Amino acid sequence: MSITWLKKISVGTKHNAFTDLCQFKSDLYCCFREASNHVSKDGKIKIQTLDLAGNVTHTITIQLPNTDLRDPKLSITADGQLMLIAYARLTDDENRTLSSRNLCWVSQTGHSWSSYNEFGNRGWWLWRLTWHQNLAYGFAYNRAQNAINLYQGNPKRGFYLHKSSALSLKKHGKGYPNESEIQFIGDKAYAIVRRDADSYSAQLGVSKAPFTQWSWIDLNAYIGGPAMLLINKNKALVAGRIVQNKKLMTGLMILDLVTGRLKLKEVLPSWGDNSYPGLVKKGNELFISYYSSHQDQKACIYLAKIDLQGLLKRK
Repeated sequence: MSITWLKKISVGTKHNAFTDLCQFKSDLYCCFREASNHVSKDGKIKIQTLDLAGNVTHTITIQLPNTDLRDPKLSITADGQLMLIAYARLTDDENRTLSSRNLCWVSQTGHSWSSYNEFGNRGWWLWRLTWHQNLAYGFAYNRAQNAINLYQGNPKRGFYLHKSSALSLKKHGKGYPNESEIQFIGDKAYAIVRRDADSYSAQLGVSKAPFTQWSWIDLNAYIGGPAMLLINKNKALVAGRIVQNKKLMTGLMILDLVTGRLKLKEVLPSWGDNSYPGLVKKGNELFISYYSSHQDQKACIYLAKIDLQGLLKRK
């Protein structure tokens, strides 16, 4: 195995899930949802500061009244601030959704955060942001529309629809595209998108600036909660929920960006309700956050340190 160490970093008895990981200044920051269960109305966001040994040095909680905050993600803005986004589901007493919106917060320190700002279009779930040439890009999905739309801008000021139905059932014959990540190399963008209909196979998207025309390669594999980190101009590291021996587990794969070929490199200790990783590369080391319920059937947050060079050399 290529795992140097693995630590459980969540505390308490709550359901902890849906992670992301970011390096800000000299520390790691891990965010996740803490709640009663997978779909409860009491979702709040925990943001942990960690040193490179995986020790938690600071924790902050963000919560809103009558709101389930879901799937937080972290990024570094064009002006060097730490940005948090989340999907806010306003609920009634019976946990029925009254409305939903995308919210963002910013921090200069990682320990204190601004008030929230709403961005994007309501009803379209903006999954993750990637910054490129002073602008943030991200796909948002709508289940009823069976489509993802590409947005562009700065969530603190203006975030606008850039390309509608970049991938959709109507245009491409691919049902229910949803969770995604975009990465950039020069004037080219690569995206990986989960799907939960027909073949359930994830898609690799490729586009050149201005990113309004996308071509798609079927990866012939299910990937839930995908995260992607570029290794070079031809290969990327992909992490997410996979099917291994008829079980749902969290895997690390190498993706050929030209052919769309996936190769499984590592299966992390995981079981049942799991995945939604965040990735940070530092030199020859890879840090990955994820959640899993393989211990005591309780969803907990884990941080692993991976020997990236050793991982890439494995056959």
